[in-house]
Amino acid sequence: MDRVAQPLWVVDQAGLIRFANPSAAAALGYDHASDLLGKPSHETIHYKRPDGSAFPVDECPMLLPRTIGQPVHAEDWFVRRDGSLVPVEYWSAPIDMPGGRGAVVSFTDISERRRIDSVLRERDAILSALGQPVWVIRPEGTISYVNLAAVTALGFAEAAELIGQNGHWLVHYKRRDGSPFPIEDCPLARVRQTGEPLYLPEDWWVRKDGSMIPVACTAMPIQAPRGYGVAVAFTDMTARLAAEQAARERDVARARAAELAASEARQRAILEAALDGVISIDGQARITYVNSAAERIFGYGSGEMTGREAAEVIVPPSLREEHRAGFARYLATGEGRILDRRIEITAMRADGSEFPAEMAVTRTGSPDALAFTGYVRDITDRQHAEQELMASRARLVTAFDAARQRVTRDLHDGAQQRFVSTVISLQLAQQKWESDPARAKELLDLAVGDVKGGIDELREIAAGIHPALLTQRGLAVALEAMTARLPVPVEFQLPGHRLPGPVEASVYFFCTEALTNVVKHARASFAQVAVAADDDRCTVEVRDDGIGGAQARSDASGLVGLHDRIGALGGGMDITSPPDGGTVLRAWVPLSRDPAA
Repeated sequence: MDRVAQPLWVVDQAGLIRFANPSAAAALGYDHASDLLGKPSHETIHYKRPDGSAFPVDECPMLLPRTIGQPVHAEDWFVRRDGSLVPVEYWSAPIDMPGGRGAVVSFTDISERRRIDSVLRERDAILSALGQPVWVIRPEGTISYVNLAAVTALGFAEAAELIGQNGHWLVHYKRRDGSPFPIEDCPLARVRQTGEPLYLPEDWWVRKDGSMIPVACTAMPIQAPRGYGVAVAFTDMTARLAAEQAARERDVARARAAELAASEARQRAILEAALDGVISIDGQARITYVNSAAERIFGYGSGEMTGREAAEVIVPPSLREEHRAGFARYLATGEGRILDRRIEITAMRADGSEFPAEMAVTRTGSPDALAFTGYVRDITDRQHAEQELMASRARLVTAFDAARQRVTRDLHDGAQQRFVSTVISLQLAQQKWESDPARAKELLDLAVGDVKGGIDELREIAAGIHPALLTQRGLAVALEAMTARLPVPVEFQLPGHRLPGPVEASVYFFCTEALTNVVKHARASFAQVAVAADDDRCTVEVRDDGIGGAQARSDASGLVGLHDRIGALGGGMDITSPPDGGTVLRAWVPLSRDPAA
């Protein structure tokens, strides 16, 4: 047992240490195993708790096998020779000795495992502390997670009031007008059925006290064994809508004041300064005024629009009759379906091209002089950004789930099986200790092999999450260690100093993913990695002499994943990969940001 890598010792019926192997002595900070022999086990390595308080020997579970004859398995803290504490997982099993029943104790230092657990708890704490309200719904529609921001926004006191409740019947059971909202009509419920992501620019949810709040939300499907769950992030739009309404009312007041004061020049100066397009029409739906922003949006000069029917100028042909019918209905009945509301429409430019626009229309004329003013915003870029945001979030959720499943699978199929085999081998060795010493030694050797294999597998898993070399020795050493295993030779041009932690990690994983693509797809004979950093930003370039023609063919491709990783730090990426050979991936990440920028 002196050669066994697993730390272990034997205590007799009096609790005195009668054997300790070198591994146990080293783990506990002793120079020689003989330094432990003859000492009381509890008073030597188990006499205090993590908070420094005394740990009475009669409460010590580690020595129980001497009296109950059954093994004990637990996690605890052992005291090293210098008085410091080390977290351990130990197994204590009874053993018959000449003077009575003793115990054999083996243990494992779990400091690294606890560090990883702490990192995972910190990640969960970050999600809980996000200012963005977030909740998660199971496939059957019940709430499984909700962060503090969501609890507060919905008027609850604690998350326990929401966990396990049906999300629709808790916050979405009625419409803004108070009428019932059937779950069959609920767009969030349909995400669980279709697995398609959803963005709602405006919806109304019910708070705990029955009041309603306007929200904008994004719902992303989560694949689960029983169907699709949904992760929902939302924003309380109360303040924004109030501000927009106030802005509209302020603009209306200004327009009316200008008309009453016959100050057309002042009114136009205000409207010319607006970033949104402003169009005024009279009671015959003819354009009376457009500002400069409207000219830019629609591609007309002011003189080309003034005096013409609005439907003819800015409404696509397919929608003109509907527009005219709605205007006529308002004149006849006073029923305005779009007045004082923010709506999304399809508009038309001077060249006949159509584009998505956001519009708010309000009545600005006096009772005797009917007039309307519309505020128009081209939302082409916003819709594209929203679509890209939803796609990016879906990719991040998918990548996170895949990584978590991989770690779970690797732990279950690898290290866990080896450690279970170790326990079985040790138990069998204990049973054969006296009757068949040779077989017992074989079993101990087998257990040692399983433990070593398990430890190696745990190290590989930890390296996949965040390589220790990257943290301890920096980017250059970590990249050289990684590329040493590749079948393609790699040349390096790397900075001689360390980069900020988040940047260094992103550059490392950017390079590993890029080099993985080289090995898998490029058929290259060599690759080169160049990293440079100045005061403002870090640039990285990975090139190869392969077949070229690389491009992102789907949202799940490695190139899209690289773009998401760099974009998370405010950086950018481009690719040069002509079909006649060779590929260059370039990325840049800011190292500092000017708060005034």
